[in-house]
Amino acid sequence: MDVKMGIDVNSFTKKLILRKDLNAEIIESEPDILATQLQSLVISDQTNDERYAKESVVVMDIFPKLTRDLVHDIINPTEMFHLLQNSSIRNTFTEREKDMVDSLVSDGYNECDVDFIYKIIWQLLPKPRCGWQTFPENSDLSVGDDLQRIYLRSKLFYSRPRVEILREEFAAWFKEFKDVAKRIDIFLHKQADETYLCKISNIESNKFDESYIETCIEKARQIENMQVGRTCRSNETSINLYIGRSGRKCIDRIIKEGSKVEKMNLIVTGEIKGNEVAEKFLRVNSSENLFQTEIEDIQPNRIVLVMKFGTHTLKSKDQFMEKMLKLLLKVLIPEEENQFPNSTIDTVIIGFADRITLENPPSQEELVKYAQRAEGYNLFLSVSLNRKFDLKSQDDGYLDLSDCTILSTKMVFTDSKGLLIYDTTNDATDYIPLSEKPRYVTEIDNDTVAVSSDWDWDIRIISLTTKEVSRTIQTSGYCYGVSFYDNKLYAAFKNGNKVDVQVIDRDSQNEFQKSNVIQIYSDSVRYITVNGGKLFYTAESILYCCDLNGKIQWQFSDDKYSCLLGVTSDGNGNAFVSCLSAHAVLLVLSGGKNTEKF
Repeated sequence: MDVKMGIDVNSFTKKLILRKDLNAEIIESEPDILATQLQSLVISDQTNDERYAKESVVVMDIFPKLTRDLVHDIINPTEMFHLLQNSSIRNTFTEREKDMVDSLVSDGYNECDVDFIYKIIWQLLPKPRCGWQTFPENSDLSVGDDLQRIYLRSKLFYSRPRVEILREEFAAWFKEFKDVAKRIDIFLHKQADETYLCKISNIESNKFDESYIETCIEKARQIENMQVGRTCRSNETSINLYIGRSGRKCIDRIIKEGSKVEKMNLIVTGEIKGNEVAEKFLRVNSSENLFQTEIEDIQPNRIVLVMKFGTHTLKSKDQFMEKMLKLLLKVLIPEEENQFPNSTIDTVIIGFADRITLENPPSQEELVKYAQRAEGYNLFLSVSLNRKFDLKSQDDGYLDLSDCTILSTKMVFTDSKGLLIYDTTNDATDYIPLSEKPRYVTEIDNDTVAVSSDWDWDIRIISLTTKEVSRTIQTSGYCYGVSFYDNKLYAAFKNGNKVDVQVIDRDSQNEFQKSNVIQIYSDSVRYITVNGGKLFYTAESILYCCDLNGKIQWQFSDDKYSCLLGVTSDGNGNAFVSCLSAHAVLLVLSGGKNTEKF
């Protein structure tokens, strides 16, 4: 890599010099002792698929998190953003990498993958003894050497076919993984209960069940086969274009042969009006001779098309991408600005041989494998203590906390007398007294929350800045849990002898109007949350996951866990729910069949 960022590297490496010399002898520490105990539990009867699955979890989940922590410790995201704005290296970025740069200020390094971090940070680290792009020797132990190991090991994993993995090879790989993690844990001053060494040792020693192994293998194949082509944004709508392996082969043939007509499938998923978009694709046929389309399947928020590529000569893949994005922008961007605010449309090109047909239409879960972003997979879910703090009531009395919502830098709790606000930036608390006893709260935006009570029909919209109620919304019955999603406020309310969910739309003038009721047929629902197009709610000892029409997708219950209360979702179908009887938080994975207790 010969692109220079044009900076004084010394100003960014002082922190490295002050760190512990990783080439010196490493003193045995508490994390090392714990990891040693875990290593003694390594299972000897692992199958080849299990070994491959465990490698995939480290490469696909642990390595990205580790590199994000590493780069954050060296230079904060805002500094990196300004640094890249004034650097010639930006001219080498793809559209997807430019999007990562733009997200640094708002999202930190959360959107960055290993490849991109390697590209922007390599000059700020000690140069590997063997140079960049070369595997370090066992004796090369600098941070730059370890980043090199992570980057090259990731590339090797994705490019290597899933052949037999010998036990000796598996052991050697994991020894390298753990050695790298151990050095970087020390560099990052990780505490004993959150080290990457312990996480990797856990992956190596824990037994994976068959369903989880299959999931890991499938995710690895998807990432190997699917590459992000381009990303563009217009009218508050993002379009991601993904090219499958079979699609890339077709594009290669189009560029090399030119005269042959190629057929490919284009899958479009997202906030779209299927029939209108299908008509637009057909209308552009006459004006864009390169692409001729036929509709193969239309379902809610999903279209499958057969695309015929004509006999035009294309000089490069970039030219193909430009013409394809031009077509997608013309068809997919809503004519009315902000028709679907902040929506994302995923488009995927695969070879015609891999087409999805009208026979046996795929489930939503099957479609996700084509349209999910590679860096979004979260195969190894774990939690660690991020922050611990004490809360006190306004008058040093008893705190009766019942619900919580998280804004960008603040946490808002409902107390029996008002709202308790904790600011994470300065470790300070504030209080908004309320006359009606608040019980449930949800975020509307970074300064506004909606609050409801078991004893009232009203929802109050409250500004954290002015500490005043800006508007009051009346529901159709006593109001319980509330959740805000996709510009809609969802409220559980007493409807006769049962509980249903009121849907209240927010318009462009920031006014709220009741639109419809989702029937969920329960008389004990209190807490709800809506995220990722799913409605979650708890009723006594059962967690339900529904679509936004109230149809149950799956449910979770376990005799060990009674009295399930507050619930939230990560947007990917997984739910976190508090359990009063176990004094714990449960992570319930999508489908409701697997759970973890924290």
